[in-house]
Amino acid sequence: MARTDKTEAPARGRPRNHRTHGAIITAANEILSEQGFAALSFEGLAARAGVSKTSIYRRWSSKGELLLDLYMSEVSEPPEVPGRSFPEALEEYLMLTVVRLETPWWSVAIRSLVAEAQSDEALAKLVRQKVVGPRRAAVRKLMIQAFKQGELATSADIEVLLDMLFGAMWYRLLLSHAPFDRRFVSDLVDGFMDMAGAG
Repeated sequence: MARTDKTEAPARGRPRNHRTHGAIITAANEILSEQGFAALSFEGLAARAGVSKTSIYRRWSSKGELLLDLYMSEVSEPPEVPGRSFPEALEEYLMLTVVRLETPWWSVAIRSLVAEAQSDEALAKLVRQKVVGPRRAAVRKLMIQAFKQGELATSADIEVLLDMLFGAMWYRLLLSHAPFDRRFVSDLVDGFMDMAGAG
């Protein structure tokens, strides 16, 4: 019997870890929704989730890292849909950011993280790893497919085009000089295709 108990112990432990992770994520979203970005702290998060601060630090070393994971959890790679054109796929993917940032506290959180990253290299690295890199990779994949299908000019420089595309989005988001909305993304994709399209 003793061996049976030891064998089953790890299996019982995994669900508890999973529930702890889920409780932290749920609590973080609740705090952000109810009180906003400034109110989020690991102390308050631990109390709301009913876990120790150690459980949180074991998963995220900083508030910024947690926020970046939460943000990217709903901005995944664009799905591959047969027969869909490149501008359609690109607009659908970029719209995910608009939808995410329609929640006011997310806009505040992302602007704050980018501002803090200017003087915090560790946070800047996380922003590049968790937001900038994955999103560039997703659109780069779409662009490579578009080159093969003749939807983009083969002479275009992918990295420069990515800079121009995402640069426009960050500029609009960070400076707030004009609406960051669905109309903007639609117009951005149209302009991008006028500039980079094969036709």
